[in-house]
Amino acid sequence: MTPPPQTLNPIFWEYANRQIPVRILNHYRGMPVINDGWIERVEEQGILVNTHKNQIACLYLSHNTVIELEALPLTVSARVLGIQLASRKVLLGDFQQIPRPFIHRAQIRVEPEVTVQVFLRAKSGYQEVSAAMKDISTQGLGIYLERSLYHPRLYPLGGEIQVRFNLPVQNKPVSPAGPPSGPSLMEDRFSRESIRGLPQSGQPLKMTGPLPPASVSGSLNLRGIIRNIRPELGAIRYRRGVLISALDESGRLTLYQYMAQRQAELIRELNTLYEGIARLGS
Repeated sequence: MTPPPQTLNPIFWEYANRQIPVRILNHYRGMPVINDGWIERVEEQGILVNTHKNQIACLYLSHNTVIELEALPLTVSARVLGIQLASRKVLLGDFQQIPRPFIHRAQIRVEPEVTVQVFLRAKSGYQEVSAAMKDISTQGLGIYLERSLYHPRLYPLGGEIQVRFNLPVQNKPVSPAGPPSGPSLMEDRFSRESIRGLPQSGQPLKMTGPLPPASVSGSLNLRGIIRNIRPELGAIRYRRGVLISALDESGRLTLYQYMAQRQAELIRELNTLYEGIARLGS
């Protein structure tokens, strides 16, 4: 049996005294950000933890996190009570135990920097409809579809759809360690949305016939299976999770390149965000 949150202090004391690291988990624009943290002090209201600057940037935005104490094992959610930006320390409290096994998104999923228009067609439909990409991974994507375009009979759970879109892939490879570029920090550029994953269970269905090849660099034409449907923004639109079931080799290479490029951009954003909020807090 793992201990309830009110009896965590002795465990935190042990981790602090023996300098056992804890794992801290957040998401930034779809990308998981996971770093070790070290408990420096146990206080009445919570614990003071030293961690990586990118984790500090995520905590500054989200105001909450998940902590894994792997040696037990034990997983708890926590709320940010205060941040010491310059010293990269955060005070965490209001702990709530998360039942094991705690499952976070297995596939890295990223949000595009600018809106990516998606054209989709149901297997039993004859016309394409336009939607917007929410996020994407190497295994699937999230799509926003306006309520007026959503027809349950055309887009049921487990239904097959064809999707085409263009990704803004750069010709030159992007290195996460490359120098930051672009405008100076503007905090309103950084998303505060919480990211929800797509279920990974179940087997995709097969669609017959070959996929038309991508004709333009950065373009993808794929087939997928609808895995979940959720109303968003007061049911003005629906978010659909789609599992990729068929994608040609050219499209898959394009997708891998875009994912690497976007992750590098997000890492640079986090670095820039931390530097900016550290200056503001000094």
